[in-house]
Amino acid sequence: MAYYKDLRDYLKTLEERNKLRTVRKRINKDTELAPLVRWQFRGLPESERTGFLFEDVTDIKGNPLNCRVATSIIAPSREVYALAMQCEGSGIHERWREAYQHPHPARVVPTGPIKEEIHRDKTLLSHNGLYEFAIPMATNGWESLPRMTAVCWITKDPDTGIRNVGTYNGYLLGPLRGNMRCSTHSDIVIHWRKCRARGIPLPAAAVLGPVPAVCMVSVTKLPYGTDELSIAGGIAGEPIDVVKCETIDVEVPASAEIVLEGEIPTDFQEEDPASGEHTGYVIIDNMVNAFQIKCITHRKNPIWHDFISQLPPSESSNIRGIGTEELMRNFLVNHCGIAQVKDVAFHHCAGGWRLCVVRFQDIGGTRTHSTTIWQTLTATLSLSVEYPKMVIAVDEDIDPWDLESVFWAVTFRYMPHRDTKIIQGRSAALDQSSGSYALDKNEMIFPTSRVSPEGASAILMDATRKWAYTPVALPKRHYMERAREIWEELGFPTLRPSEPWHGIFLGLWPEKYQRQADLGERGEFEQVAKELMSGQRKL
Repeated sequence: MAYYKDLRDYLKTLEERNKLRTVRKRINKDTELAPLVRWQFRGLPESERTGFLFEDVTDIKGNPLNCRVATSIIAPSREVYALAMQCEGSGIHERWREAYQHPHPARVVPTGPIKEEIHRDKTLLSHNGLYEFAIPMATNGWESLPRMTAVCWITKDPDTGIRNVGTYNGYLLGPLRGNMRCSTHSDIVIHWRKCRARGIPLPAAAVLGPVPAVCMVSVTKLPYGTDELSIAGGIAGEPIDVVKCETIDVEVPASAEIVLEGEIPTDFQEEDPASGEHTGYVIIDNMVNAFQIKCITHRKNPIWHDFISQLPPSESSNIRGIGTEELMRNFLVNHCGIAQVKDVAFHHCAGGWRLCVVRFQDIGGTRTHSTTIWQTLTATLSLSVEYPKMVIAVDEDIDPWDLESVFWAVTFRYMPHRDTKIIQGRSAALDQSSGSYALDKNEMIFPTSRVSPEGASAILMDATRKWAYTPVALPKRHYMERAREIWEELGFPTLRPSEPWHGIFLGLWPEKYQRQADLGERGEFEQVAKELMSGQRKL
């Protein structure tokens, strides 16, 4: 099956799978849209979350806009994320592995749907620039401007010409003016600094509404020098068609909905307004880069693509976490050579980045040695100075995506004084726990890892068993499997088993207790009782 030809093709699939809520009622993008979608992340289980398509949108002044809005369409849930990858939920990580192993470089084509309308030079403001589009407010009541959330920013390394695709927030500041906020460790900052050294602005294309694979690689922090569009082609199983921009030397997806061509100045920065972030808090007191628009191209009747972010769980915490899971697992297994790593999980509650759980598997019946576990835990901090903040090692019988299972292991397989390491010298972008706000010349300074010479810190926790344990206190597997058959015969709700879902032998089970259990399985209860009473001891 060929991959989606464009965003609209993908939306049809969501609709067919009942994973798209199309809203035809007139909706105010500045006061109603984000709160409406946000409710599904505060009031529905993940299995019931869907994408949204708003077809009749106005601005805060009541002006109708000839632009639809698609939001929460890539990752409201793992099920929808799998649809975006064209695979089953269990195949998400395998699809990522294939993309890394078999990338498809982008293919330059003469033109595409993105060129249906071109506004440049004298016609640049013929449709009022950015005001043509339905750019929503995001964190209503705290933010002061409409926010561009799902932008795939495409820039090139001025030395090598290798493209980078990254998702960074930006605000609408005027018909031809926006901004772009990213951390100092983002790949685009390297491009910006190289251009600054040359005394020139950084050419950049802000892409809205490409095929889902492009959004996925844009959010995932791949190693510097990776052409993300080739990895997107790996996800799609075919090259991503790109066209040349009209005014800058950058190529963009040919079937995208909207492309803003422009420059990021390197001789100044400016204040960023308050912004809700993936940490779950409103961020203030930032300096950001300006974005000056030179050309706008878009499809007819365009769709503005928006991410739902802010307090987790959110779409951004899901899309960020899922993509990073296979990135980290691939790094640990294939680059660090740690074959005992089975799975890596990142969690909503930590914004999709900050809490990482690594599940280990025994190879050849041999327990993973503690030195390998600590090598792995330490290695997880090598991908970025920003994430993860907490890393927990667990055994194979623990589901790393189920925090109830993880913290059962933390409670009963982990001892704080013995199984903990604190690593200093980390970054803590947007993390208010790194320090309090400070006054410097009567100006507020947002806390960062620079508040102390040691920087911020990360915690590594070994929650694996250090020796043999008695069995997991659940009925053995064959009893649970028979009970599940009865459950399904009775028409009870569909089960989603949590691990462990049956009793497991963990190395410590004296023969006496197994013999008594065997008697119990045969119904010879009197014999068991006789044995127990024969062992009476006088006090």
